[in-house]
Amino acid sequence: MRPRLENKTQTNFQPIPSARIDVGQAKSSRSTFLTTVAKALSILDRLAAYSEAGASLMELSASLKMPKSSTHRYLATLLDLRLAERVGDERFRLGTKVIELAGSFLASSELQKDSEAILNEIAEVSGETTHLAVPSGTEVVYIAKVEGRHTLGMFSHIGARLPMHCTALGKSILAFSSPDRIQDVLPELSKPRTPNTITSEKALRDELDLIRLQGFAIDNEENELGIRCTGAPILDYTGKAIAAMSISGPRDRMDQARCLELGPLLREAALRISRRKGFTGKI
Repeated sequence: MRPRLENKTQTNFQPIPSARIDVGQAKSSRSTFLTTVAKALSILDRLAAYSEAGASLMELSASLKMPKSSTHRYLATLLDLRLAERVGDERFRLGTKVIELAGSFLASSELQKDSEAILNEIAEVSGETTHLAVPSGTEVVYIAKVEGRHTLGMFSHIGARLPMHCTALGKSILAFSSPDRIQDVLPELSKPRTPNTITSEKALRDELDLIRLQGFAIDNEENELGIRCTGAPILDYTGKAIAAMSISGPRDRMDQARCLELGPLLREAALRISRRKGFTGKI
């Protein structure tokens, strides 16, 4: 009788579950990492809102709704990385590493370089302060500023963030942006900054139509009472806004007539920069 051969295919093979566990662990680790980074960045963002006097641990913990122990742990790491620094014994502010990183970005920014001479020129001609900003979510971020010969009367600095829907910079960007970006901004209309802030979708869309028609936007004390601004978009080769520049001044110098007078000047200046970015159309 022939010996019976074992059926090798019937071996009691069990799949190794560790691969599934590793995938789950990887996803969990990635989620934890993203949460950690987000919390660290939220602390840096909050520190940026404080002056040179800095913020206390209690102030940061309360404003971020984060336990003091967690806030302290994140701060310790940020201090080690020089992204934060102490002010006295109990207060904290942005560290010198942030300045280094921002400086590196600005030094390598072609947009900032392309705009520098024109910003200076507009500040000289108008006598008012000029700004250059780029979009970031539903906000704009200042990346350049040139003081005019007149005092501005408003606080602004490179790195400051402002809402898109109530600034001349932001509205001029929105007017030449995708429908998705406009849609993202709509929920912000429920947060008026002044009595003049646009708060309805129809009013905003009508405003954007006007901006497309004339090629510049006006902030009629919509972001800050007492300050008016004129803004114009900087477009890339596709015709989409990648930045904007503005002229800002107090309302006694920047009345409606003055804003309308400066609008075409600013539009042509922004168009010169847009040409360098490949835009060939008309505004």
